[in-house]
Amino acid sequence: MINLNWNLRDYVFAAFMTIGMVASVFIIGPLVPPFLDVVAWGPVGGIFLTLGMARLQKRGSVALMVFPLAVLVIPLSPAITLYLVLTVLFTEAVVFFRGNYRLKRNRLLGTVLFFASAVAIGIVGGGLMVGDVFAELLTKPWLIALLSLSGAITGGIGWWLGENIVSQLKRAGKLDDDL
Repeated sequence: MINLNWNLRDYVFAAFMTIGMVASVFIIGPLVPPFLDVVAWGPVGGIFLTLGMARLQKRGSVALMVFPLAVLVIPLSPAITLYLVLTVLFTEAVVFFRGNYRLKRNRLLGTVLFFASAVAIGIVGGGLMVGDVFAELLTKPWLIALLSLSGAITGGIGWWLGENIVSQLKRAGKLDDDL
């Protein structure tokens, strides 16, 4: 069962992780081609996603961090909103059957799934809704698979960096020892 008993500290922490993800994507995004932005953003975005999962720990943690962003970008791009919602639903559905985000392996799974599915769903959605370079990528499924694997790897790097930060925060007494 999904535990949605969030407190004010959870909402505030999730908001800060969302702000970190948004700020980092605005810095990294313009530096790379549109179909590589999630792959390039993976190490930094993965840090914020992992920190959020480690602090919030509950099922629905990824949704709590990403859905507000999806709502905010509706006026800018319904395509991005749709891909964010689908990515979160996929990630949360898989992790739902694994438990929650208390365990490192579930946070790794959540992060890797988020970035891999963000690439695949983003390219397919972009190809169907936007066209342009994304439509051309739809003719190359091997490239979509390679980019999704790359997203999983860079997201995994972000998870690893995030877990190192979690470890340091635990040692400093800033996070609970049961993380």
